Amino acid sequence: MTPRIPALAVAGALLIGLVGASPAVAADDEPTPTTTVNGYRNVGYYGQWRATGEAQATLERLFVDTAAAENLTHLNYSFGNIAGDQAALDAGRSAGVKGLDGVAPHTCFISDTPAPGPGQTDTAGDADSDFVHAFTAADSVLGIGDTKKQKLAGNFNQLRQLKRLYPDLKVNVSLGGWSWSKSFSKAVATPELRSTLVESCIDLYIRGDLPVIGGRGGPGAAAGIFDGFDLDWEWPGAPDWAQEIGNSVDPVNDKANFLAFVKEFRAQLDAVEAETGDDYELSAFLPAGPTQIAAGGWNSPELFEYLDYANLQGYDLWGSWTAETGHQGNVYGDPAHNWGLGLDTVVNSYVSAGVDPAQLNLGLAAYGQGWRDAEPQPWTLSGGGLTQITWDQLKERDLEIHHEYTADGDFNATWGYDPATREFWSFDDELAVAEKTAWAIGKGLGGVDFWEVGNDVAGDLSTASAEVLRAAAPGPVAGAPALLCAQTPDAAATPWNAQTTYRGGELVFLDGRVFEAQWYAKGDVPGASTRGPWSTLTACGLDPDTVQAWFADRIYLKGDQVVHEGVTYTAQWWTRDQQPGAKNGPWTR
Repeated sequence: MTPRIPALAVAGALLIGLVGASPAVAADDEPTPTTTVNGYRNVGYYGQWRATGEAQATLERLFVDTAAAENLTHLNYSFGNIAGDQAALDAGRSAGVKGLDGVAPHTCFISDTPAPGPGQTDTAGDADSDFVHAFTAADSVLGIGDTKKQKLAGNFNQLRQLKRLYPDLKVNVSLGGWSWSKSFSKAVATPELRSTLVESCIDLYIRGDLPVIGGRGGPGAAAGIFDGFDLDWEWPGAPDWAQEIGNSVDPVNDKANFLAFVKEFRAQLDAVEAETGDDYELSAFLPAGPTQIAAGGWNSPELFEYLDYANLQGYDLWGSWTAETGHQGNVYGDPAHNWGLGLDTVVNSYVSAGVDPAQLNLGLAAYGQGWRDAEPQPWTLSGGGLTQITWDQLKERDLEIHHEYTADGDFNATWGYDPATREFWSFDDELAVAEKTAWAIGKGLGGVDFWEVGNDVAGDLSTASAEVLRAAAPGPVAGAPALLCAQTPDAAATPWNAQTTYRGGELVFLDGRVFEAQWYAKGDVPGASTRGPWSTLTACGLDPDTVQAWFADRIYLKGDQVVHEGVTYTAQWWTRDQQPGAKNGPWTR
């Protein structure tokens, strides 16, 4: 499967006007409280295939070896697929595709077989990356290698481990993408189909009812991992030039059916919230082109009554599908190039239609569009386009970096040139990310998002955006800052890892607590035993000297205080795993 990066062709009239020229209309419903960086979202998409491919951009490398987990508020796991019709399912079963047992046409599913080619995605899946692949201890978030008897392995188990370190990180599954949007149109064509589709997605990803493949999976195997959904239908109602090969499209009804689908999704998620007490988010990936926007009704304020937020396509505004070099994500549209398309016109397409800018995130690119046999200048003819490369690959090149500014001194775009190879590249570097993030804040947007964090293993770009978000005035997004255990006052702790040897006095964090090693420890899970080497020092975010709840595994000394069932107790002598309030115990009121 290939990443979602379509060639954006733009047809129609020039988009003009200043962002914010008309007042925004807030959604009727209160947004779902979410994790924020200073009142902003910092969202990263993650391609599931990145963990097991050649580059090995595992979740461990991305979120444990770097500071990315402290800088991102959301992780959009990409992608989930929607099944084709009955004939396609029958053909897949006959061909030996696993994961299709009991799968109804046009519902969410996970199979073990990739698509044989573009447009042949009716039964395509990546179960190996999702929940089958066995990660070694060295590649595991918590340093715990997967075993043959586990019902859940793969990325899903790594996400579960990641949330033990960062419980406030919102992990949503993104449905569709450029390659897997084939069946959306047919799947949402009637109320009955919409209801069945949403129910299947919730069963699969929220309730965690996985198919059984390779001895993994089963009912509830992935429960509690995902916090919601990101809808990435590319593109409802749009013409053939804006579609992947083979996509089903209904130009007449897709717009209305898409709105009804989002409304149904929100209603069913609300019902699950009432059942579980948890909050579930619903977002979408938004197109930049005026044709796609109009065809799908993407800028309808009514749509945003059911979405918590959405991620704007802020890249691929120009690309290697044309022989002329240019900017794939310029801030300001120039009527002389690319029909005047820029981030300003893209944002204006939504805000001027009445969408609250706080519900929008600005898309940023962690990859480059390139051209060969090119001149060191944008908007000039080249010898043709190059295959896109990642930010990690770009920063290893010996490029002459240029930051383009307007006549008024405002940042517009970054591009790089390699004089040895005569290659021209358009991309976002740290400066571009910082400038665009500041620009988005100035327009009242709710944050930024990246395609795709696996292209930025060191987290350079998400760090650059987070630094700007933290330094800005508090943002417009309803939600609390992420609880970061490493930032607990007077308790400098590191993520716990089963493969690390710890000595007495060393601090780690896990499951929202900071633990102190009392003696040698390796492989002992903090909090798992009241007799082991780990003693809870403090709940994350609180100074260890704060009077807190009683922890069974903590070693208390004479004079230590705790709060238990609303009563403050003081230890009379050394105690561990002796509940306050017991008769003749070590605690006194």
